[in-house]
Amino acid sequence: MLDPIVISRDVPFERKHPFGDSRQTFVRRGKELGHRYGMALERRDVQLGTNRFLMIRFRRLLSPPAANPKLKPLSAQALRGYSPETDVLFVPGAEIAIPREPAGFSDEEVQTILLLIQLGPN
Repeated sequence: MLDPIVISRDVPFERKHPFGDSRQTFVRRGKELGHRYGMALERRDVQLGTNRFLMIRFRRLLSPPAANPKLKPLSAQALRGYSPETDVLFVPGAEIAIPREPAGFSDEEVQTILLLIQLGPN
Protein backbone atom coordinates (compact mmCIF):
# COMPACT_ATOMS: atom_id res chain seq x y z
CA MET A 1 0.00 0.00 0.00
CA LEU A 2 1.30 3.45 -0.90
CA ASP A 3 1.86 5.90 1.96
CA PRO A 4 0.08 9.29 1.49
CA ILE A 5 1.95 12.55 2.12
CA VAL A 6 -0.31 14.89 4.14
CA ILE A 7 0.74 18.53 3.90
CA SER A 8 -1.63 19.95 6.53
CA ARG A 9 0.03 18.27 9.54
CA ASP A 10 1.70 20.36 12.26
CA VAL A 11 4.88 18.23 12.34
CA PRO A 12 7.89 20.39 11.30
CA PHE A 13 9.92 17.54 9.73
CA GLU A 14 8.75 14.17 8.51
CA ARG A 15 10.33 11.28 6.60
CA LYS A 16 7.98 9.31 4.38
CA HIS A 17 8.52 5.95 2.66
CA PRO A 18 5.95 6.21 -0.15
CA PHE A 19 6.70 2.76 -1.62
CA GLY A 20 7.51 0.93 1.62
CA ASP A 21 11.21 0.47 0.76
CA SER A 22 14.29 2.23 2.19
CA ARG A 23 13.96 5.27 -0.09
CA GLN A 24 12.34 8.27 1.55
CA THR A 25 10.92 11.69 0.86
CA PHE A 26 11.25 14.54 3.33
CA VAL A 27 8.52 17.00 4.24
CA ARG A 28 9.58 20.24 5.89
CA ARG A 29 7.10 22.62 7.51
CA GLY A 30 7.22 25.66 9.81
CA LYS A 31 10.68 26.33 11.26
CA GLU A 32 12.22 23.68 8.98
CA LEU A 33 11.36 25.64 5.79
CA GLY A 34 14.14 27.26 3.80
CA HIS A 35 16.60 24.36 3.72
CA ARG A 36 19.53 24.86 1.34
CA TYR A 37 19.17 22.11 -1.20
CA GLY A 38 22.09 23.04 -3.47
CA MET A 39 22.40 24.45 -6.98
CA ALA A 40 19.15 24.82 -8.92
CA LEU A 41 19.28 22.88 -12.21
CA GLU A 42 15.74 23.00 -13.56
CA ARG A 43 12.38 24.58 -12.66
CA ARG A 44 8.93 23.40 -13.65
CA ASP A 45 5.32 23.77 -12.60
CA VAL A 46 3.43 20.69 -11.43
CA GLN A 47 -0.30 20.22 -11.08
CA LEU A 48 -1.77 19.01 -7.76
CA GLY A 49 -5.52 18.86 -8.10
CA THR A 50 -6.61 22.24 -9.44
CA ASN A 51 -3.46 24.04 -8.20
CA ARG A 52 -0.05 24.55 -9.82
CA PHE A 53 3.12 24.61 -7.74
CA LEU A 54 6.83 25.15 -8.39
CA MET A 55 9.16 22.14 -8.40
CA ILE A 56 12.93 22.72 -8.63
CA ARG A 57 15.62 20.09 -9.23
CA PHE A 58 18.70 20.76 -7.12
CA ARG A 59 22.20 19.27 -7.16
CA ARG A 60 24.40 19.28 -4.08
CA LEU A 61 28.15 19.23 -4.59
CA LEU A 62 29.94 17.26 -1.90
CA SER A 63 33.67 16.64 -1.58
CA PRO A 64 34.80 13.04 -2.05
CA PRO A 65 37.46 11.73 0.31
CA ALA A 66 41.06 12.62 -0.46
CA ALA A 67 42.78 10.25 -2.86
CA ASN A 68 44.80 7.55 -1.17
CA PRO A 69 47.49 5.87 -3.30
CA LYS A 70 46.98 2.62 -1.34
CA LEU A 71 43.32 2.39 -2.39
CA LYS A 72 41.66 2.02 -5.78
CA PRO A 73 40.17 5.25 -7.18
CA LEU A 74 36.45 5.76 -6.75
CA SER A 75 34.28 4.37 -9.54
CA ALA A 76 32.05 6.64 -11.63
CA GLN A 77 29.04 5.20 -9.76
CA ALA A 78 30.60 6.04 -6.38
CA LEU A 79 31.50 9.55 -7.55
CA ARG A 80 27.84 10.18 -8.51
CA GLY A 81 27.04 9.87 -4.81
CA TYR A 82 28.93 13.11 -4.24
CA SER A 83 26.56 15.15 -6.45
CA PRO A 84 23.08 13.96 -5.45
CA GLU A 85 20.02 15.43 -7.18
CA THR A 86 16.72 16.16 -5.45
CA ASP A 87 13.38 17.47 -6.73
CA VAL A 88 11.79 19.88 -4.25
CA LEU A 89 8.12 20.77 -4.48
CA PHE A 90 7.16 24.08 -2.89
CA VAL A 91 3.57 24.25 -1.64
CA PRO A 92 2.13 26.80 0.82
CA GLY A 93 3.56 25.98 4.25
CA ALA A 94 5.69 23.03 3.17
CA GLU A 95 8.60 21.77 1.06
CA ILE A 96 8.63 18.17 -0.16
CA ALA A 97 12.10 16.86 -1.08
CA ILE A 98 12.15 13.85 -3.42
CA PRO A 99 15.65 12.33 -3.93
CA ARG A 100 16.45 11.46 -7.56
CA GLU A 101 20.08 10.53 -8.21
CA PRO A 102 21.74 8.32 -7.13
CA ALA A 103 19.41 5.59 -5.86
CA GLY A 104 16.38 7.85 -5.64
CA PHE A 105 13.02 7.85 -7.39
CA SER A 106 12.43 7.51 -11.14
CA ASP A 107 10.31 9.90 -13.22
CA GLU A 108 7.34 7.51 -13.02
CA GLU A 109 7.71 7.15 -9.25
CA VAL A 110 7.83 10.94 -8.82
CA GLN A 111 4.54 11.18 -10.72
CA THR A 112 3.05 8.62 -8.33
CA ILE A 113 4.41 10.54 -5.32
CA LEU A 114 2.77 13.71 -6.61
CA LEU A 115 -0.54 11.83 -6.67
CA LEU A 116 -0.01 10.82 -3.01
CA ILE A 117 0.27 14.43 -1.81
CA GLN A 118 -2.81 15.57 0.09
CA LEU A 119 -3.35 19.31 0.45
CA GLY A 120 -5.96 20.49 2.90
CA PRO A 121 -6.85 22.23 6.14
CA ASN A 122 -5.21 21.33 9.47
